[in-house]
Amino acid sequence: MTSTELVPATPARPVARRARAEADVQLPGGGRVTASAARRLRDSVPRNSHSARESRWNSYVTWCDTYGWDTAEPNAVLCFLDDLAGAGHPATTLDAHFGTLRMLRAMHRSALDKAEIKLCLAVISQRRGEEADDTQVEPGPLQADGVDLNELRLMVRTLDRTTARGKRDAAVLLLDWWMAGRASEPARLNLHDVKFTEVTVTDKKTGKKTRRPALIVKIRRSKADQAARGQEVRILAPDDQELCPLFALRAWMDVLADDHQLTPGPLLRRIDRHGNIGAKAAGRHTQDERRRGGITADTVNDIIKTTAQKAKLTPAPTPEERAAQALAAREAKEAARQAATAEESNAIMKTWRTARRAARAAVRRITGHSMRRGCIQALLDAGNPAEVVAVHSRHSPRSAAFDAYRPRRLTWSNNPTADLGLAA
Repeated sequence: MTSTELVPATPARPVARRARAEADVQLPGGGRVTASAARRLRDSVPRNSHSARESRWNSYVTWCDTYGWDTAEPNAVLCFLDDLAGAGHPATTLDAHFGTLRMLRAMHRSALDKAEIKLCLAVISQRRGEEADDTQVEPGPLQADGVDLNELRLMVRTLDRTTARGKRDAAVLLLDWWMAGRASEPARLNLHDVKFTEVTVTDKKTGKKTRRPALIVKIRRSKADQAARGQEVRILAPDDQELCPLFALRAWMDVLADDHQLTPGPLLRRIDRHGNIGAKAAGRHTQDERRRGGITADTVNDIIKTTAQKAKLTPAPTPEERAAQALAAREAKEAARQAATAEESNAIMKTWRTARRAARAAVRRITGHSMRRGCIQALLDAGNPAEVVAVHSRHSPRSAAFDAYRPRRLTWSNNPTADLGLAA
């Protein structure tokens, strides 16, 4: 064969098309992805965040349908935020809706322009100023109160720590407090995420070195670590056994061992009313099969709220009070529904929300966030540098969220008005 002759091409092998079990999914902004990719994208957003975004978008769609706007129409978001403000929603709610709608409008190829963004921010700013001038309620979001060590002791003492449930709940409370945890963090822990150890500690005052029991908690993923890089929390065992998370955790792990459940899986597990533990417990389990026997953030919240009420740190609403609150809500919503104009409807809802907010602000609020707030405040009050506490609580030192935990009031001993030479 000479170089001028053509080389016959190798016939291409026919490509076998492979069918997928599920149809492809169309994206809101155009294009398609496989059903598996769509699930992975959905699961990349925490379930609570996904639910919140869906709820805000649905509220916006309902508003557009009610008042004759298209969801992609210019200034629709602006007027929606104005109606939220008129109905008495706080600026934080407007801000959350604006962030979600701005993102979703962009995904739907109807992004807000710079002018509308500026106007929306102006509405939110005006509502924030309106809240500051309100004579009936304090401005700003209703925040959970922190639980200090004495209150933590009272909460733990409401538990029967001779039972499996009492041992588990004590482990939940103490571990959550000492790790300055979000409610979801202890709920997500697996058995291999906690490690008991003994470390050498140097006393800050005397310089003496001692050996102390310690606990290392590995947080695989959290609200502030969506990339799942992982963070470690280190806890030294306190001398007070009643408040020691290591003692409580060992007691709970003994329960698991006695039930032959000291096996890979969730650290903190469900217990039903019959005493069955983990996957054997009756009732509704988590959707994730890998965590079928584990508790959820809602369980942690319920344990905190229930023990706080039993310790008389927060009031327990009576059935009559609950019924009255529900009746007031129904009457306000029905009156707003029958109002002749949108402005009348908003005014009715604003009056109801203001009264409800004032009632909620008048009593102590202990929620799932109270353990995190209480631990951070206790560590700061003990004189620890803010940057050290921020590392323990998994905050950036410059985080605006962490800054909210810092004390905003001077102690009376440090008050500058005491040094004016006018004291008796």
